[in-house]
Amino acid sequence: RLVTACANMAEAYGVEKVNILILDDSDDDTVQEVDVVVAEYAQKHFKIEVLRRSNRGGFKAGALQAALERTSEEFIAIFDADFIPPANFLLLTLPYFAKDERLGIIQSRWTHLNRDYNFLTKAIALGIDVHFFIEQTGRYAAGCFPNFNGSGGVLRKKGMLEAGGWSADTLAEDLDLSYRMQGQGYTVLYLKNIHSPGELPPTLPSFKKQQGRWANGSLRTARKILPGLLPDRSLKLKQRLQAFIHLTGFMIQPLMLCSFVLTCLAVLFGSGHPAALRIDATINTIWAILLPFIAICTLAPWMSMFTTLKAQGLSALRQLPTLFVLLLLGFGLSLSNTREAIKALFTNRIWEFNRTPKYADLKNGQDWRTKRYQTSMDPLWVTEFCFMLLGLLSSAFAIRNANFSALFILLPFTVSYGFVLLFSVFQSRKGKA
Repeated sequence: RLVTACANMAEAYGVEKVNILILDDSDDDTVQEVDVVVAEYAQKHFKIEVLRRSNRGGFKAGALQAALERTSEEFIAIFDADFIPPANFLLLTLPYFAKDERLGIIQSRWTHLNRDYNFLTKAIALGIDVHFFIEQTGRYAAGCFPNFNGSGGVLRKKGMLEAGGWSADTLAEDLDLSYRMQGQGYTVLYLKNIHSPGELPPTLPSFKKQQGRWANGSLRTARKILPGLLPDRSLKLKQRLQAFIHLTGFMIQPLMLCSFVLTCLAVLFGSGHPAALRIDATINTIWAILLPFIAICTLAPWMSMFTTLKAQGLSALRQLPTLFVLLLLGFGLSLSNTREAIKALFTNRIWEFNRTPKYADLKNGQDWRTKRYQTSMDPLWVTEFCFMLLGLLSSAFAIRNANFSALFILLPFTVSYGFVLLFSVFQSRKGKA
């Protein structure tokens, strides 16, 4: 269906002006399926070919770099296999490049083919909408650093080459190249009103895998980019500050996990202990200073979500179940994302690019069970189970000691870890084909 969509784009723009290149590192029976589709469109006089490599070296970045070195085209539109771009995509985007020779990237807004597939896709869709309605829009409007999202965008080849091309030293090759191109003086144009529909991961294990890769890749990119960017006085202070916040954004996950663990320790061992009593005054002072910042950080995500719903004409009241699931995901994935953050910050190993399972099924909310391509059980479930028990025990202690304020932290985390644990186990099971 993606090749069909690309063929429709080529017909709208001019078949003779468009070269369709399929990057396929598959080693299963989909190879034959791709060859059949390519042969079909080649007979219709489309310029279409497949680029295959003998190994997965560099993963997605390696495949993109191989394609970059092979193509002679001036502009490169990129779509992941689960996207269906509109036929007029090239007509709507390419004219902007003619107006500004320093325009390096155009990014469109992702929309969702399977938003209503199940309760998870509804929540994930809202989370991604926040990125495209609030974060990308805000960065672009403020003159900071928007980024290419890896799909649904067009890049200027000249700018890509000047920035060094695709690099496989992070798992976020799109984010990495975005910053390097902007460091070379190229700009990113974000077009919110041009849509690129794609699929959302329909199961929690696949979403966990995707979020883990994004967390790891973002922080690896921060290690790579920030040492040179932060001291650069040619950039405005707001740009450097925004870049720091953007690239280190997944550090909120380890901080959330620490807040949960410290609250558990305080509830289980702090109450009435002489040492704890001696430092109560200091803790209260620090808490009073931090409370306004904690309140802002707590309210900001909710404001973003409600603003995003309003921008789409969706009722916040009707979306309360979706907001609740998104809340559970936000707390519950703090453990797995912390694991990826540690890997990104404290190891130099290039971790494997694990593709997020997508099933090309847009309606039946349970049909993923019959698909061969499933996410295997994450061994982290043992730790999630232990943290859920720790939360339950700490909550019981807090209630017994009338420490009800601690429950505002303990209960969301405990329920969220239980939620993620349950669906990680349940949705990792393979159904009968």
